[in-house]
Amino acid sequence: MIPKRFVRKDSHKKARINEKWRKPKGITNKRRLNRKGHSPIVKPGYGRKGSERHIHTKAGLRIVHVKIVEDLKGINAKEQGIILPALGKKKQLEIIVEAEKKNITILNIKAKEYKEKIAKQYEEKKKESEEKKQEREKQVKELEEKAKEEEKKKEEEKKKEKEEELSEDDKKKKEKEEKDKVLTKKS
Repeated sequence: MIPKRFVRKDSHKKARINEKWRKPKGITNKRRLNRKGHSPIVKPGYGRKGSERHIHTKAGLRIVHVKIVEDLKGINAKEQGIILPALGKKKQLEIIVEAEKKNITILNIKAKEYKEKIAKQYEEKKKESEEKKQEREKQVKELEEKAKEEEKKKEEEKKKEKEEELSEDDKKKKEKEEKDKVLTKKS
């Protein structure tokens, strides 16, 4: 008896338990003890035959994992199909384009739809980056204008301070003159 699939114990009873396989480890677990009436656990005997292993069931093609474009060179399009693992979108796009040129089937994604989706995402990112760039340029211009205004204000303040210093000197001179006048009058 070959089970259709191996699922985690009690995954059909409780929503919080995922169906992904976990080995039963409880001391009284009936599945671990291989009791009658309980579904079997994963064992080496349940594997496929060597000739059937790594073959895609629907397409009937041998599975090849491709991580870079150069891996496509040794692939026979009639007997083998490729699977793209978790790669960056840019790299996946390059591999998809090359696979389409060589008529190699991609087993885990729909190439045309995926290509269009990635193209749209790139366009959106470009628009966003252009908008951000424009915003940064505006902010830089505003900051430059503010800096110029502040410099002008500082220069004006320095001029006023100089004028005040000069006027203070003039005031002191006038006070001295007045004192001199007062002193000269008294004596």
